[in-house]
Amino acid sequence: MRKLKKPASIYEALRKKWKIRIMLEKAYTEDAALWMTDRIESLISHMQYGYALVAYYKQDGTFKFVKATLLPYEKCFRRKYDIHHIEGHIIYWDVELQAWRSFQLENFLEWRPIN
Repeated sequence: MRKLKKPASIYEALRKKWKIRIMLEKAYTEDAALWMTDRIESLISHMQYGYALVAYYKQDGTFKFVKATLLPYEKCFRRKYDIHHIEGHIIYWDVELQAWRSFQLENFLEWRPIN
């Protein structure tokens, strides 16, 4: 008789989904896709409490370097930010433009915290 594996947590499933999307869209290796999912996860975590400089490509190939945060999220949307709702786009508050913007998960390049 076969043992059934425990179902993966929703969080693990989300990370796996991101990894697969990145690998399919960009033809990256699994290691590169895992690195990106880790960096995106840390970016989202940081933006909920602070500011970050984020580098990514827009869908048209234009390079973007923005000061981003999620600090006004709860006030604007009247709910807490939930990482589990991320399908393919990362939303953020563009501090310079004073507007909500987004980028596709697979177009992320890197980020650094702003103190």
